[in-house]
Amino acid sequence: MRTGIWLMILSGITFGLSGSFATALMDNGWSPGGTLVVRLTGAAAITLVIAAIVDRRGLLDAPRHFRTVGVYGSVAVAGVQATFFLSMQHLSVGVTLMIQFLAPIVVIAWEWLVRKRPASTLTIIGTVVALVGAAAVIDVFGGLRLSLVGLGWAGLSMLGNACFFLLSERTSDSLAPIVLLASGMTVAAATAGVLIATQIMSATFATDSVDLAGQQLPWYVPLFLLITVSTVLAYVFGVAGGSRIGSTLMSLVLLSEVLFASVFAWLLIDQSITVVQMLGGAAIVGGVAIARLGGAGAAIQADLPVVRDADQLDAAAANGTDECDRSTDRVG
Repeated sequence: MRTGIWLMILSGITFGLSGSFATALMDNGWSPGGTLVVRLTGAAAITLVIAAIVDRRGLLDAPRHFRTVGVYGSVAVAGVQATFFLSMQHLSVGVTLMIQFLAPIVVIAWEWLVRKRPASTLTIIGTVVALVGAAAVIDVFGGLRLSLVGLGWAGLSMLGNACFFLLSERTSDSLAPIVLLASGMTVAAATAGVLIATQIMSATFATDSVDLAGQQLPWYVPLFLLITVSTVLAYVFGVAGGSRIGSTLMSLVLLSEVLFASVFAWLLIDQSITVVQMLGGAAIVGGVAIARLGGAGAAIQADLPVVRDADQLDAAAANGTDECDRSTDRVG
């Protein structure tokens, strides 16, 4: 359990760096679509090589898990990132992030209603405290502007985020975390390519120097860090941690991403950080601690079945993928 929590904290740290790296690129001519497709394609190439080295047989068996891998890649990875960028065209960053990070509520409700794992009072209290802290960190009401289109995209991003938490714990001997990540990232890169080809998102690139941490750096430095640190490592830590602590606690611990993102934006791209944001960060930590005392994540090892082959794994994950599909269809 402790290892899983630390892995999720590392995931939050590495995910938190992505905003600074992506901003450095987009401030110098990269479009969100261009950043997305290169980020996912690069991550897919790296994770495929790693998976081929450490678990070649598992990688070859990945197509047998096409349902789990397909939803993970298209919805939980590409879908979350693409809908986040599309929402930001209509909503403030704070509102977009806050809607996306309502995912823990969806996860808790789904665990309660579908998996019959009712949340304790302390878990619910901890969730509320952590969400309030996240709202403070991202200054949710700063520059408030609302749009139904933007709210729809943000809602889809939130559901995709919930799917990421729910599917990340569904690994086994026949679908190791690195195989799920490599195959899912390949699907995600293909999905991003479709979004570009259909002009849902545009792709523009630039080769000018970028400003990062007060230094003028070649464009490929933040791009390399975005791919390796904030995508490959972030998702590896996330999937490995999720399989140990379960989707509920995972979704709460990963709220730390907004705190780390604010700190790194202050350090790397000179964005200010306020006392309210620091207090919000403390509330996130406190909320996670309260939820942990309430037993969030404690039942994961006892409740999840031990699965050994593709048929058993897809049966175990079927409810999760079905729910992701149904939820996405309802919002879309």
